[in-house]
Amino acid sequence: MMTTRNERKQHIFFLRRTNNEAMRLAQAYLSELGVRVTNRQGNAALMGLATPSHVEAAYESGLFAAITAKTISEESLRKYAAEHQEAARLWNAILAPERHEQKKERTHEGRSWADPERETPPPHSLIDPRDFKRALLAFLKVEEEQFLEPYKDEKPPNITGKRFEAYERRLERAYDNPTVAYHLARLAWHLEPAYRLALLKLPIEFIIAFFLEAACWKMENEIAVGVVFVESSREGGPKFSGSQRTTLQAEIVSGLDWLAGQAPVGAHLTWVYDWQFVKIDVANGNNNSTEDYWRDPAMGEVSYFGNSYAEAWSSVAAYRDDMRVRNASAHAIVIFVTPYGTEWHAYAGGSRITLANRNNWGGWGIGTIDRITAHETCHLFGAADEYTGSGTPCSTCGSTHGCYHIPNGNCGSCARPQQACIMDGNSPRLCAYTQGQIGWADLFVELTTADTLWAGTDDTVWLDIGDRTFVLDNPNHDDREQNNVEGYALNYTGVVKADVKRVGIRKSADGFAGGWKLKRVRLWVRGELICDANNINQWLEDEYLWWASSSCGSATSIVNRLQVKVSTADVMWAGTDDDVRLYLGGRSWNLDNEGHDDFERGHTDTFDLDPGTGLYKPSLASIRIYKSPDGVAGGWRLKGLQIFVNGASIYNNQSINKWLEDDDRNWYGMI
Repeated sequence: MMTTRNERKQHIFFLRRTNNEAMRLAQAYLSELGVRVTNRQGNAALMGLATPSHVEAAYESGLFAAITAKTISEESLRKYAAEHQEAARLWNAILAPERHEQKKERTHEGRSWADPERETPPPHSLIDPRDFKRALLAFLKVEEEQFLEPYKDEKPPNITGKRFEAYERRLERAYDNPTVAYHLARLAWHLEPAYRLALLKLPIEFIIAFFLEAACWKMENEIAVGVVFVESSREGGPKFSGSQRTTLQAEIVSGLDWLAGQAPVGAHLTWVYDWQFVKIDVANGNNNSTEDYWRDPAMGEVSYFGNSYAEAWSSVAAYRDDMRVRNASAHAIVIFVTPYGTEWHAYAGGSRITLANRNNWGGWGIGTIDRITAHETCHLFGAADEYTGSGTPCSTCGSTHGCYHIPNGNCGSCARPQQACIMDGNSPRLCAYTQGQIGWADLFVELTTADTLWAGTDDTVWLDIGDRTFVLDNPNHDDREQNNVEGYALNYTGVVKADVKRVGIRKSADGFAGGWKLKRVRLWVRGELICDANNINQWLEDEYLWWASSSCGSATSIVNRLQVKVSTADVMWAGTDDDVRLYLGGRSWNLDNEGHDDFERGHTDTFDLDPGTGLYKPSLASIRIYKSPDGVAGGWRLKGLQIFVNGASIYNNQSINKWLEDDDRNWYGMI
């Protein structure tokens, strides 16, 4: 199949010189060319989405020893420098025909992560339960035994399914905050049973300190990834085969590359890899074992540019920090991959992901590790689960997540409708809510369509903030159907709160289905909810294709609503069927009410005009009324004109009394 000059394909770029300085230069060069650099393999190679033109320019730069979009033959591989061969083998694994055949036969495509035929993942907590417990006890200045003393004789029930939802609702009532309830419920699931009662009575000071000012990450710029394969050194101990190990590497890279490909260009998202393959002399556990028994010894075997680590949980953070500093990356995460017996097949928290071969990867199979990796990685950057069912389902659309505090609006228990998304199931799609939660939405809009017959629309809709407009559209989704609630992630717009002069919604001219009834508008700017206009219940149709809030926005002088009343004199032949146009503030409007006979003798006609973007009161100085050349009925006698801006009259002259006819068809006035 031919590749067009503008079509992007994934390529691998092998560096001619393999040192840190050369890598920085090569990566910057590719980015300036327009290549979407998705990952970096040490100082040996870069992978990215490039066009044939990009590849030609990269070759001419002299920075690269080889560039290809195809698999590399064994004969060619032997000619590669030693530092290139590891990256080349990984590249071949990504493109392996058998792997792609496996992808074509995804039998689990689109299924919820809570599919009853597979293992349900544990609830995600951005905060590691151990870190939470340590912070809580330090805040209270008590030992754990003393803290749990009041609950020692209690036997709280397990919290799964409906009980989990009920427990989360109790927490929401206790703290009057659905976001705090979301996190506490998931922490309680991981902690000892007595904590389920204790967490209902935490000091509000601790809640404020720990949750409401929590640190957050955005999925952007370079992010270091330490992938640690943990296997047994014992004969007969848990191990991966060579082909399994290579396939898992390819799956992890493909999952993170998919996220980099979904990211806005402005995110500049690139994953920087460090691969660790460690063996430990530890007996295998079982499917009820926590990871500590193999993870801590594994950290004792990790070596990173001369840094070694203790056999402890704290070493994960130390390793992350060393990667972040060495690569000058925005953040760093660790992914553990193991065949050791572990209580769950995949989970994330504490800035690490664990992938364990438990029951064939939770019943999903090795060919779904790419999607599982993408799902768990989104958790680390603030995304919430959206699936319902057994286990620990999401139960509210009101909790907010990520640096930009975006609601969990695609939660299956309340979304209208729920959209396909990697946070709900095995789907290659990121919904707008997830995009906002992981930091790809400095502007986030949520629109509610009224629950009225024919209220929906397929017409184009825009957000208008005064001086700029933005199209609101979710690809591969039918937006704005009756009773729908939809979010729209507008990324890297450069807009700050002061730039939002108003909050308005525009619709294109009516299509075959007619108008659209808008019920509610919410707008977040860099995580701050600056507008929540509910019960709007306005039809945007015919000539009225525009709504603006009377209370949201920073500019009092911007024109949100413009209305003119034109009076025709009450004398013989004063009326006209000719076109009449108003000129005001450097722009003009045709004055016409569709389906109505305007400018009849003795009548006053009202025209609600769309002011457009960037029209301010100080610019409304000179007025011009123009009539088109006389038709069969001759001229038109203009009696009076009144102009209203945002509901207030700014001009009123009812003594014009001028004939607009022959060669004198203009009237001028000043405000």
